[in-house]
Amino acid sequence: MRIGELAAECDCSVETIRYYEKVGLLSKPERAENGYRTYTENQLKWLQFILRCRRIGLTQDEIRQLADIETKVSAKCDEVNELLTQHLVNLHRKLDDLKQMEKSILRLKNKCEKGTLGDCLVIVELMK
Repeated sequence: MRIGELAAECDCSVETIRYYEKVGLLSKPERAENGYRTYTENQLKWLQFILRCRRIGLTQDEIRQLADIETKVSAKCDEVNELLTQHLVNLHRKLDDLKQMEKSILRLKNKCEKGTLGDCLVIVELMK
């Protein structure tokens, strides 16, 4: 399968595929005699795996860790569970940060008196 077909099959861009190859998440494909990349079913499955991991917010490092776990013969599901637990901790931290940002923005927005820009309390506070 060529790169355009792989992109269509996975509903992603060709640039995304090239990026994942560049950073080592997706193995480099073989090249046909005409120079076109030729992808295997295994590469299709790995790309789908990577894209699903990204959709749930896993980082490239976390995806690499999962891939390493998957290739170990003696790996246990506990390793995956531990990785996901840590991801949830990080996700909750980000959610807390976003809630703080929201509060700050609402506080600033409430200072707006719809006057002139020179009197804008939001700009004044942000310039402090």
